[in-house]
Amino acid sequence: MMPNTIALLDTGKFVTNGVDVWRSVMDQTSLDSHRELAEVANYEAYFARFKKSFTSGDLLVTKQAHKVSLDVGTGSTALRYDLYEATASERKADLKSALFWLADTVSDVTNKLTKCEEELSVLKKQKGTSSVAAVLPDIDTKKRSGQIKVQKQQGHSIVNPSSKKRKAATGVQFD
Repeated sequence: MMPNTIALLDTGKFVTNGVDVWRSVMDQTSLDSHRELAEVANYEAYFARFKKSFTSGDLLVTKQAHKVSLDVGTGSTALRYDLYEATASERKADLKSALFWLADTVSDVTNKLTKCEEELSVLKKQKGTSSVAAVLPDIDTKKRSGQIKVQKQQGHSIVNPSSKKRKAATGVQFD
């Protein structure tokens, strides 16, 4: 396993550790034969397996004499690619394209982050002057404002306050 190896999937062309570049060029017939050896019915499933392995990190890079083997996936379903060391001009072009791709990606992500932060600040400003807040009362303020507790009137029932308690007749009293 090579230390500090970065596998770049710019249409699956090359692997680099930042200094050396190994690449593989496949035409349609070699891609067809590679797909058939992997026992995959169509290209969609083939590239889906390729993408899944890259996103989950199931990659193994092994350096041999004048080539590098890239195993994508694990077990019997692994896809193996033999990559050969690139010439100086190819190396320069591949590293250049990798750096520009990374710069473009960082720029796009930064722009998206800026837009999201702007939207968030607009939403925070609208929170205080929301038309929904004007229509619907805030429930928490009702709970905090001291609600007046209704006092029980003497002689009335707690369960049914409109009815009075009945007292037993005591008769007529003469003073």
